[in-house]
Amino acid sequence: MFKKYMSYNFDKKVKIFISLAITVTTLCVLGISTFSSVKIVTEKSGSLAKIQMETLANDYQMNLSGYYDMAKGLMMDEHVKLFLKQKDRTEPELLKQVGQTIHNNLNVQSNINFIAIINVRTQEYAYKGKTSLAYAGLESKIQEDHRAGTLAKQGDVILSYADRYNNGEEYSMTLYSPLYDVNHVKDTLGMVCINIRGNLLEHMGDTDNAQMPLEIMMVHSSGEIFSAGDKSLLGTGFSCLENLRGEKGEFKKDNSLFVYRKMGVWNYYLVGKIPYKALYIDSFRTMAILCACIVMMVIAGISAGSRLVRYSYRVVEKVVNGMNRVSEGDLEHRITLDNTGEDFKQMEQGFNYMMERMTELVDRVKFEQHQAEQIRFNALQDQIKPHFLYNTLECIHWQATSKGNEQVSTMVKALANYYRLCLSRGKDIISLKQEISHIENYLTIQNLRYGSIIESEFRIEPDMYSLQIPKLTLQPLVENAIYHGIRIEDETRGKLVISAEVRGERAVISVSDSGSGMTAEEMAKMNASVSEFDENFGYGVRNVHKRIELFFGKGYGLFYKMNEEAGVTVEITLPAGTQKKEGEDHV
Repeated sequence: MFKKYMSYNFDKKVKIFISLAITVTTLCVLGISTFSSVKIVTEKSGSLAKIQMETLANDYQMNLSGYYDMAKGLMMDEHVKLFLKQKDRTEPELLKQVGQTIHNNLNVQSNINFIAIINVRTQEYAYKGKTSLAYAGLESKIQEDHRAGTLAKQGDVILSYADRYNNGEEYSMTLYSPLYDVNHVKDTLGMVCINIRGNLLEHMGDTDNAQMPLEIMMVHSSGEIFSAGDKSLLGTGFSCLENLRGEKGEFKKDNSLFVYRKMGVWNYYLVGKIPYKALYIDSFRTMAILCACIVMMVIAGISAGSRLVRYSYRVVEKVVNGMNRVSEGDLEHRITLDNTGEDFKQMEQGFNYMMERMTELVDRVKFEQHQAEQIRFNALQDQIKPHFLYNTLECIHWQATSKGNEQVSTMVKALANYYRLCLSRGKDIISLKQEISHIENYLTIQNLRYGSIIESEFRIEPDMYSLQIPKLTLQPLVENAIYHGIRIEDETRGKLVISAEVRGERAVISVSDSGSGMTAEEMAKMNASVSEFDENFGYGVRNVHKRIELFFGKGYGLFYKMNEEAGVTVEITLPAGTQKKEGEDHV
């Protein structure tokens, strides 16, 4: 895909790039906006749901506590006490009085269907309600309904929610509370049954006027769903019971947000469920409108960008055409860009300036090529000069030998070898063996001149002789050691030690002298200035360092250090692994 893109023309590339840039930027903005909106809505919805659940939980806690207090109040009534203590059939007058007490409580709570007080000894019922005892079905359903209920709080208060009573026409909540002998609390004399109309619980699922669309359930602490808008859930287990921790909280599961609140001392949680779909519906509508606006903006941006690219490409096309003419050899071609901005004017000036410079460079190259050809011609002529020099020195050597002057013969022979190695057939890189041979000839000449005052020692392993180094690397260092270290002017005897070894990935050649050495300040100055190149300084120390850097790169070259006893050591660092077989040419 990328290769195909790179093969397109410039204008097409820019159009695609602008389109992608606008689209990607738009998608990023849309994604961030959606994420932020959803997060804010979720947090806000969670907060509103918690407030709503707090209100509902408090309301239900108060209602349940009110019914429980009513049951306890009935137990304290004198007529009810007498009724519960009856062991035989109750007198009609007493039943009438108990019925009046129940009736008074019914008037207090209008949403109560009926209240019944049962004497456990006689199994008599004191009943008052909005319907008859037979229609309510109390006698036939009470045991079943009581068994199906759940323990509502600490003690033995039972709550049930079902459609067993009132001929099965409505769901209702029934509270069962035992009635004790006030003098002997452990003695259960009877039970009060309070049946409350279903609208008390059903309006939990009525969210028309609620701040949040909550699906509310009443869940027993054991996990049984006590009440819910969906009646098919009644009596089933709540699948998220492990998430109900503490008095209140929230959690996310099954693509829904759950908020819950424990109902005080009662063994129930009020749980509200908000599907994510309901949470995000408003955000999605907003995002849809935003998407439509963004799509129109993207189309407008791409259209404007395409027009700008077409206009800009005309200018680029002129430059490209100019470059094509230059590539065909027309170096005198210049371009003119009229009615364009300052940036394109700079392009015009830059192109024309480039062509002027290119013309100058071409002329310079031609001149330098002419000079190079002249140098090659001179070099060919100079090749006969070394041969003349070698022949002359050889002639002197044989004449000195024939006359028995061995010292002159040795010096001339060493000098011939010295210059032959200096020339090295035009090579810049030679083996360490050749360089050492060069140094041996140089030391022979110096000892003949100064009376053998220079002692030399070579500590080089045989496999190091094939190491490739720039020619005339050691001679300037040896010369410095003799004239500035050993000080032959004072006829001071001294020793030179040349060694070579491999240290890791580096080859190190050391030249040590036993001379007067340098001060620490002079040593630091020498190491700091060794890389300063001077083309007029011949093959001096600085030029040796610079040539090594040019051949092998930064990090290689010379480093001076003091000897422990006397004198100076200069180390030449080269890359290891440059050994070559005898006779190989350096590349």
